[in-house]
Amino acid sequence: MTTSQLECFISLAGTLNYMKTAEQLGLTQPAVSKQIQTLETELNCKLFNRTTRSVTLTKAGAAFLADANTIIDTFYHSKERISNYQEQELHSLKIGYMDTHTINLISQILKPILTLKPNVIPEFTQDQTDANLSRLVNNQLDLIIGMKDAKFMDSNITFTKLYDEELFCVINKEHPLAKELRKLKKKTVTTQDLWDYRQIISVPPYLIRNLFSRRRYIVPVNEDIDNAICSNASETYGLLLANFGYALLPGYEILDHKDLVTYKWEESPHAPFGIYTKSSILKDKTSLEYSFIHLAKESKN
Repeated sequence: MTTSQLECFISLAGTLNYMKTAEQLGLTQPAVSKQIQTLETELNCKLFNRTTRSVTLTKAGAAFLADANTIIDTFYHSKERISNYQEQELHSLKIGYMDTHTINLISQILKPILTLKPNVIPEFTQDQTDANLSRLVNNQLDLIIGMKDAKFMDSNITFTKLYDEELFCVINKEHPLAKELRKLKKKTVTTQDLWDYRQIISVPPYLIRNLFSRRRYIVPVNEDIDNAICSNASETYGLLLANFGYALLPGYEILDHKDLVTYKWEESPHAPFGIYTKSSILKDKTSLEYSFIHLAKESKN
């Protein structure tokens, strides 16, 4: 399938006239006919109904039109983008992350980079950490920011720890637990404090089956209570604001909200939070990845 075939198809679908399409594209009518025929052969379906008096789209042709426009638009957008990179010496920085709330931290790190290097174009990929690690290995990402994956091992990939993350209890100020903690003037919570209240469990989708099918938990769960399971922090905050229950969230996912309050969880486990990159870039102090890691370290100090 070529762009010439697609352009002929899109034009003919609009004009329904071979002569007008030939004029639009600066081709001869036989050339247009050949492009349409080869496209139909490649797709193994008829795109137009042709008679001596009229040309109409078939149902298959009408269905294919949206895809053809998308392919052509993507092609020319990419072509223009590459041209701009060459002309303006633009540099992309492809960043992978898992939860949308990580963007708050990423924006803090990017701000000084973009001030010093306005030709840097950030590109983001939100996905599970294991999927993003595959992209990093295959050069589809430049770095990944988030929690360390305990199972991932690759000598070509380096994890730079920024700090040890822990979990905090986030709860609506009107929740009975929050009222009780205020009454007792407590600044921290224990598992015993939490045990009798509904929990909003925030677990990445790729971990849910593994953890819950084997009855292993990242956080303590009272199974005698009707808890809720969410796949990301946005869903969790929706339930927190609805006053469903409490949630145990890592520090980088905590938002400042007038209706919510946060308490340190005394028994919280700790896990490394940092940045995955190719090992080789750490030797190049002029690289964008090196600058990103350096500024990330400064932001946590």
